Amino acid sequence: MFSSRNRWNFVKNTDNKKVDELAKETKTPKLVISILFNRGFDTVDKINQFLNPKLEMLADPFLLHDMEKGCERIKKAIMLGEKITVYGDYDADGLTSTSIMYEALLQLGADVRYYIPDRFKDGYGPNVEVYKQLISQGTSLIVTVDNGVSGLKAVKYAQEQGVDVVITDHHEMPAELPNAYAIIHPRHPDGDYPFGELSGAGVAFKTASALLEEIPSEMLDLAAIGTVADIVSLTDENRVIVSAGLKVLQNTERIGLLSLYQEAGIDQEKITAETIGFGIAPRLNALGRMENGSPGVELLTTFDEQRAKEIASHIQQLNVQRQELVNQITTEALKMVEKQGQDHAVNLIVGQNWHEGVLGIVASRIVEATGKPTLVLNADETTGAAKGSGRSIEAFNLFSALDGHRDQLLSFGGHHMACGLTISTEKRSEVQAILDTEAGKQDISSAPQPTLDIAGQIDLTNFDLSDLDTIEMLAPFGQDNEKPLFAFTNYKIKTAKPMGKGNNHLRLTLETTKGDLISAVFFGIAQDKLAQILQDPAEVEFVGYPDKNVWQNKTSLQIKIDDLKLEQKQVNQQESGAKLKVFDQRVSKLTVDLFKRPGVYAFFEKNILSQVKKYLPTDAKAVILPVQEQKIQTTDLFLIDCPKDLRDLQNSLSKVDAERIHLVFYHKNDVYQHGMPDRKQFGNLYRFVLSHQDLNISRDGEQIAKHLGLTKELMIFMFQVFFEVGFVKIENGLVTGVPGTQRVNLQETSSYHSRRLQIRTQQILLHSKSADLIKWVKEQSI
Repeated sequence: MFSSRNRWNFVKNTDNKKVDELAKETKTPKLVISILFNRGFDTVDKINQFLNPKLEMLADPFLLHDMEKGCERIKKAIMLGEKITVYGDYDADGLTSTSIMYEALLQLGADVRYYIPDRFKDGYGPNVEVYKQLISQGTSLIVTVDNGVSGLKAVKYAQEQGVDVVITDHHEMPAELPNAYAIIHPRHPDGDYPFGELSGAGVAFKTASALLEEIPSEMLDLAAIGTVADIVSLTDENRVIVSAGLKVLQNTERIGLLSLYQEAGIDQEKITAETIGFGIAPRLNALGRMENGSPGVELLTTFDEQRAKEIASHIQQLNVQRQELVNQITTEALKMVEKQGQDHAVNLIVGQNWHEGVLGIVASRIVEATGKPTLVLNADETTGAAKGSGRSIEAFNLFSALDGHRDQLLSFGGHHMACGLTISTEKRSEVQAILDTEAGKQDISSAPQPTLDIAGQIDLTNFDLSDLDTIEMLAPFGQDNEKPLFAFTNYKIKTAKPMGKGNNHLRLTLETTKGDLISAVFFGIAQDKLAQILQDPAEVEFVGYPDKNVWQNKTSLQIKIDDLKLEQKQVNQQESGAKLKVFDQRVSKLTVDLFKRPGVYAFFEKNILSQVKKYLPTDAKAVILPVQEQKIQTTDLFLIDCPKDLRDLQNSLSKVDAERIHLVFYHKNDVYQHGMPDRKQFGNLYRFVLSHQDLNISRDGEQIAKHLGLTKELMIFMFQVFFEVGFVKIENGLVTGVPGTQRVNLQETSSYHSRRLQIRTQQILLHSKSADLIKWVKEQSI
């Protein structure tokens, strides 16, 4: 059985009397005040400012370091007719920052253009070669947005050419700053700005406010997108920007955003910070990750409706491709982590032919899976360099870990939780050593287990949508203003079911003491944990957030589960599990020697039992798994073959009463090693089938697979998927393509789903370390 990786901390008010007083004085429900009080809002003024964010609360933009100097230089350039280039970044924060600055300068009559660096050619931040190009084309003032403080060489070059650079940025400041004309930064060491957590879009918005000498309310939608997308603190000025920006987004007339809403299926009137984080920002990011981000600025600033629709449609396609790539590379990267073992405190994963644009997302997935800081890089054999991204955990400052070792890196930039970098592939071992050493210095091994603060308990019998509206007074939610989590009482779990394309989500149906039914959903659950919960859902404990679910124009209460755990069973059962002995005897070939001892020999495939039945001892018993109701009682249990679905084994182990379990797990095909085909491979095979009729797979399969760069096993699986959806027909052993078929999602086929289950099963049973496998089997047998 498993427990949550997080420690659950039920937060209690240290001063209930004070909470009551504040609730009365502010005329605010006690539940809201209680949550705010525990988050440090302990006065009437603090609470009122938090609950009623207004644009008047924004600080004077000229308090930012070098703001006056930078604005004077920009206005001078406008007056003299100089060519200005806004130099941005390719992520959502960079695209919105660029759009804000570009629009502000256009309003002032500037001769302005923008440049979005290409992630793959130019890299992040100021680039000397690009600056040369811009200057040769007549640029005499460069204004950076969402970048610049790490551009020492490029800024120096520009200033030497007589081209001033005004930097607007918010990233971590290196030890040596560029000698720019002006550096507008909320955390500049010589500045005294009251709020240091602005996003790149936030700094651009403040600069636009200073240039225009008023708050440009029409740009708040862009500022809100950039602020949420960059996961900065949603407090103070950022809370004001996002709260006001959401209202603009809900009423925006930007043609590009409206087109993006339509493509993404976003209900404009119901946009929240979560909509930005999971709907808008990933799509804008997809441009820079997959291709070039420049069309993103065009989308956000265009007045051409047809062009907006074209860009939005293209962005949607790229986002789908991005999702597929992330899944594929994550699977490959996790295999590498397993081979590396537990020797390193920080994962450094270097692959080949990986799309560099999605490696940051992959690194985040690996962090979630392993709990370790992770850097994922793609090695280029031509250049001898490996480039990629890193993501961290709270206990490890990734920026400070690498900032002092720039001599070992080809390029580097970032902050506490994330970075981008390039290293020489020859330096891989040295960089790994640096990361492990720095992890030791920061003592991440003794870092406390992550804590989930639980705001309180909710009685589901007496809770309704109006109570949810009360909690929503705390929105918009995000970094440093997370949704409050609650435990729930007065219900029982009526049903537990998997959902989603890959059965990687869980839906619980809860029944209150009144008989009302409430849905609870948990997204992204591992298959082994899901199987355990399906066995005994009554043992599940969870914490989460009550939310609204809209289906067929009906709104109902739904709980989004944030974390869950299954409690360990009784002590006497644990002790019996501890007495159980498990032996790792995994083989890739069955031999007669495996069938000499008395006991129960268990099989998942009847045909394998029929092949070896004659070799079983006379005093042995054979069973086909999974068993239904009966118990398996024996001294020795031999698990001969490997199941296709892990749940079949888990269900059987829960019914085993044995002293010793022998894990043989014979398998004909290592599906895990072959993996899943990607979209491109499916496309190549389908085009081949359409152009080559009556293929004899039994005769020519090896040659066809080799031609397409596939294994025969993988190709046959792909044909199974095609046959299921009608892309091919098979007659007399010959395969023929069916042209003109409608567009379908191959991942929704039963063949695809079954293979994913089989891969997950083999990952655990065939490719895990012996100690981990034995521990896992014992846990299932408790």
